[in-house]
Amino acid sequence: MVESRVWRILLWMVILLHFAFFLIIGMSRHWGYISSINDLGVFDQVIWNTLNGNIFQTSINPFGTSINWLGFHFQPILLLFVPLYALSTSVEWLTIAQAGALAITAFPVFLLARHIFQSEQSGFIWALVYLVNPFVLSAEAWDFHPITLAVPFIALGFLAILKKQIPLLILSCLVILTCKEHFGLAVAGFGFLWWYLYRSWKIPIVVLSFGIGHLLLVLCIVMPAFSPINKPIMLGEQLGQLSRYSWLGKSLTEIFQTFATQPYFVWKSIIQMGGLAYWGGLASPFLIIFPFIGFPFLLPGLGDLAANTLSANPMPRGIWAYHSVSLIPVFTIAAIVGIKKMSRWQKKLSHRELSGMVLTASMILGYFFLPLPLLGAMNLWAPNKVLNWPDKNVQAVRSLVGQNASISVQANIGAHFSQRRSIYVYPDVATEVDAIILYLASPTTNINNFPEHLGKEDRKNNPFWLDGLLQMDRTEYLASIELLLARKEYGISFWSEPWLVLSKIDKGDQTEAIQKVNQLLKKLRSEWHVDSTEYRDVMEKTRFKNS
Repeated sequence: MVESRVWRILLWMVILLHFAFFLIIGMSRHWGYISSINDLGVFDQVIWNTLNGNIFQTSINPFGTSINWLGFHFQPILLLFVPLYALSTSVEWLTIAQAGALAITAFPVFLLARHIFQSEQSGFIWALVYLVNPFVLSAEAWDFHPITLAVPFIALGFLAILKKQIPLLILSCLVILTCKEHFGLAVAGFGFLWWYLYRSWKIPIVVLSFGIGHLLLVLCIVMPAFSPINKPIMLGEQLGQLSRYSWLGKSLTEIFQTFATQPYFVWKSIIQMGGLAYWGGLASPFLIIFPFIGFPFLLPGLGDLAANTLSANPMPRGIWAYHSVSLIPVFTIAAIVGIKKMSRWQKKLSHRELSGMVLTASMILGYFFLPLPLLGAMNLWAPNKVLNWPDKNVQAVRSLVGQNASISVQANIGAHFSQRRSIYVYPDVATEVDAIILYLASPTTNINNFPEHLGKEDRKNNPFWLDGLLQMDRTEYLASIELLLARKEYGISFWSEPWLVLSKIDKGDQTEAIQKVNQLLKKLRSEWHVDSTEYRDVMEKTRFKNS
């Protein structure tokens, strides 16, 4: 009894430490201007708009107009934040929720491992395995995404099945279904798993039907009704990285036909896109083999696995991204079951020894992906400072611009100004909005140390480099600002280096202020290694010159 209490105390200490650490990291990222308007900013605007009567509306999208977010992603779980925003309209609620959801998942993992191994110590080991998993650490280091809120309920779904707790299974499935459009497949997977374990059809048929019915309802009716292209946006064509599944077909029917009639083409494409490497990456913290020995417990994750594997955009397959975090409780439980089976098949290594090996591998890989400037760690985001605090200039700019103004804002500071109806990613509609908000500094040390093979487009699409944070080529960024100042359509309404706010309000003679901004731009061209010839060419071609 005493030993049991000790392991639980240790468990909650680790969970609280994990929560506190990544809460600080998440807040610091946002306050250090590494958060993105396309991630944190979108969800902030959607929740704020919903609170103010414009349910699920967002202007942050590639269509240049306000759309309903449910046409982009089915994530009604965001409604849970509306009461919190009514108390305090703070985007920090989202960071708190993400850090809390991913940390607390360790508890149901502990309960599952304890149930399977009949050992509190083994439960603690597997809670640690989950918490140090590199995919979990990577998701924690990103902006908030609703998929993270599904993670504890996926673990609870497994616990409900193993303990035959139907109310808990229903609750888990209902929450999971509100987090992503394809999570009906996860619910269907729970139905198949129940049948596999108990060979009873009554509950599996209900769960399976509910999951598949929800999937079809969302993808075929709800999302097309709200989508500007009358179908799920990721089935759209010529939308850049958003056209993730159009290579398989323009509709669900065409996708099913492609799978049925061109299986070799699909399999060849999966290999070419790195699908096998992705599967290996997911299994590597578990020494590759153990999750596959417990294969039936992978069933609830197969839909999510397929969605990431088949994406034309490679980001969902990245170990450094957030997309796979919902698969980690699935792989963790499958590995626990796999080790249980392995310990029965051979007697040389006990389940605790095998679990210890998995924990060691997970800790090594997890250390490698820690978002800190430690020896050997990748520290992918590489912020200028590990700890950042709220900048008083943010509130000053908010007060100056006002909440009703339409703005075009630099991508990496956009989430600080997204509580408004009309906000766009700079330089979109930059000659039409009421104000333009810029931050003339790099929030990261990843400026010029990129690999030689990384071209302009690669840098712009890579969120860890300066261009990716700006979401535009650095040369075009600097040139566009100089030309905006030269045209004088916008005047400087706020300048506190590196903050620059331009508006159409007449501010009188601004020669001195413009000179100071141009001096900073010249300094940045040197620090950011902008080629002078290329800069002149961009100045000639940029959209602002003749717009």
